[in-house]
Amino acid sequence: MQPYARRRLLVVLASLTLALLVADLAGWAAADGVRRVGGLALGPVQRALSGAPRDEIDAVERENVRLRSLVAEQERQLDEARRLGELLGSDQTTGRTLVPARVVATVLSPLGGRSVTLDAGSRDGVRADSSVVSADGLVGRVVTVTPWTSDVQVLGSTGSVVAVRVGPTGTLGTVSSPAPGDSQPRPRGSLRLSLIAPATPVVGDVVRTLGSVNETPYAAGLRVGTVTAVDPDRGQVARAATVRPAVDVDAIDIVAVLVPSTRAVPRTESTATGRAQ
Repeated sequence: MQPYARRRLLVVLASLTLALLVADLAGWAAADGVRRVGGLALGPVQRALSGAPRDEIDAVERENVRLRSLVAEQERQLDEARRLGELLGSDQTTGRTLVPARVVATVLSPLGGRSVTLDAGSRDGVRADSSVVSADGLVGRVVTVTPWTSDVQVLGSTGSVVAVRVGPTGTLGTVSSPAPGDSQPRPRGSLRLSLIAPATPVVGDVVRTLGSVNETPYAAGLRVGTVTAVDPDRGQVARAATVRPAVDVDAIDIVAVLVPSTRAVPRTESTATGRAQ
């Protein structure tokens, strides 16, 4: 085969390979048809190249590797865009000012819990004591900030206590990591719910943040988790319970730092009493 003809066949082979990869990646309904047509076309091309010099075959193989790497990178970017879209469309971020970020490092504390590092910092508008959420719920709060990165104390870490409302009635309580010597064994990664008001939580109750002044360190209404078990009644006024966090801390990736909003207009008496201004 003449060198010019071989080069043309190499181009055809690489183009068809890319077309098949893109069809598979996009999940087109016609992907099977494209694959069949590609097989019919690639068969003669491959036979024609069977007598090609080794260096030309190596060139085709290298081009195939390059194209596969390109498609893999595009697939990664599409998946990241999908997860970012889920985050921006979730009820945890709707109507809030936020800074999207990616987890770039995680550190397990010998005392319990963990912290994660985000690729967004003060230059991006991140401030200390800001809430950090995923599409599923509360991740934690920002504890330190540099110009380009920020560190987040993840929910459930030792010393982390979050004021919450529980269930449809909004009973007040707090969630924290299970303390050493806790009278009730709790699954790894779970949280301990302690009610403040006399009440008994119910399995399935959703736990959300109570909120803080100026939304620091926690904005109100963020999903913390779900009650999965209630401690036995030992005569206590307020029952404790086990909460499964809404966020899987072992799979945190794309998150949003909620930018706290401060009151621009002083609260008036009519606002404080709930009457319309």
